[in-house]
Amino acid sequence: LFSVHNRRRTRQRQSMARLLAAATLAATAGAFLAPAPVSTPVVVRAENSEAFPFLKRPEKLDGTMVGDVGFDPLRLAEVQVDLTYARGAEVKHGRIAMLACVGFIIQEYWHIPGADYQNFKPLTAPWTVPWAANLQILMLAGAIELATADKTYGETPWDLGFDPLCFQEGKSKAEMDRLMLGELTNGRLAMMAFVGMVIQTLLFDKPLMDMHM
Repeated sequence: LFSVHNRRRTRQRQSMARLLAAATLAATAGAFLAPAPVSTPVVVRAENSEAFPFLKRPEKLDGTMVGDVGFDPLRLAEVQVDLTYARGAEVKHGRIAMLACVGFIIQEYWHIPGADYQNFKPLTAPWTVPWAANLQILMLAGAIELATADKTYGETPWDLGFDPLCFQEGKSKAEMDRLMLGELTNGRLAMMAFVGMVIQTLLFDKPLMDMHM
């Protein structure tokens, strides 16, 4: 009986040893396995406009164009077939506005000789000068439009090849983008400033720089 009991205990010890060995091998093998990927919830958010953070960015204004901050409260981009043409129009209007702001102030304080050119009010001066003076301005504007008509629907309608101070020479794309952003920003400011100058002149009927009320 004693020998039978010993054989049973021996078999039990062998079984326990096998189980421990199997558990050890399983744990060791698990160390070489890649951990299971942990799934994290993905939150999809519609990108908001940089100009109006409380509004969604228009689909076409994806930020790829220089100076694009998602500003389109009237949703004009949705009806535009070619945003490049719209950008060219914006640059052109900005340039005209910058020239107009300078001309508006000069008109109030400086005139060429002649009694017909002494009107200091910019909003009424075009009606007091001879018709030939206005005609030459319109002819110059028309000549510029005709000379640059082939660029209006091109890839860069804002580039008219006018660079008398050679700002573009040796510039990288990043530097050119910075220059274009500066022109866009100043043009947008000039368009708003010109509207303000007209309103102030209509309300107070005096030179812009006259601070006396």
